[in-house]
Amino acid sequence: MTISPNVTLYVALAFYATGTLAALLSLFTHEKWTQNAGLAAMIAGFVSHTFWIGTICTITGHPPLTNLAEASSFVAWVVFAIELALFLRYRVQAASFFVYPLVLILLTISAVAREPFAKLSPDLRSNMFTAHLLSTTLGVAGLLIGLAFSYLAYVQDRALREKTRGRLWEWIPNLNVCRTVSYRALAIGFSVYTVGIITGVLWSYRTNVGLMELRSKQIGAVVAWVLFAILLQSYIGGVFRGKRIVVISACAFIAILVAILGIQHG
Repeated sequence: MTISPNVTLYVALAFYATGTLAALLSLFTHEKWTQNAGLAAMIAGFVSHTFWIGTICTITGHPPLTNLAEASSFVAWVVFAIELALFLRYRVQAASFFVYPLVLILLTISAVAREPFAKLSPDLRSNMFTAHLLSTTLGVAGLLIGLAFSYLAYVQDRALREKTRGRLWEWIPNLNVCRTVSYRALAIGFSVYTVGIITGVLWSYRTNVGLMELRSKQIGAVVAWVLFAILLQSYIGGVFRGKRIVVISACAFIAILVAILGIQHG
């Protein structure tokens, strides 16, 4: 009897849902054990998620990046891997309130999309195409982590200026840690994402003898690139604060989602 590879996907979803609920519950209970329980559930989901990705790679013979289900899953996997590494380094509990639901949503998209896992078309077998997919996906993951920590920095800065404590206060590390992680994640993610866009344009020009068509995926990707460039410039200029930055960050997040949802099977 063969077991469907999607079984591990649903197991990962169940653990991710449990971990997300536990993390959100800690907002109201203020108990550390709920955060720890949520982290344990997320790690269990991550293990199952990793097994599912490995299975899909074995079946298709290529990285899990060529359609909506694969790309959304891989972004979720990388986002949690980065979050786990940052937690081990900085012990930042508050990021879980944003990262866990994001990982759950992205993997849910993979489950709902139900796209076939097929071998890559010969037309798409190219080192440049692979570099485009991989760098774009890794860049998106870094940028999403940067957005999460940017919001934490905004909340912490506002709380310090207004001398008030919100629900997140006791979970957020000092402001310097939030800003440092946010800037590094945005800077690295933006650099890698830029490489992804450039290689995508070059690959499209090589295969289509012209620039790529402007569809929702491409438009979302370019708009996100511009908005993230504005965020980075705000950091460099020392004006990375205020509601304007929050609005730009929200728009960048929406643009990224548009780009992800616009992915079609190669």
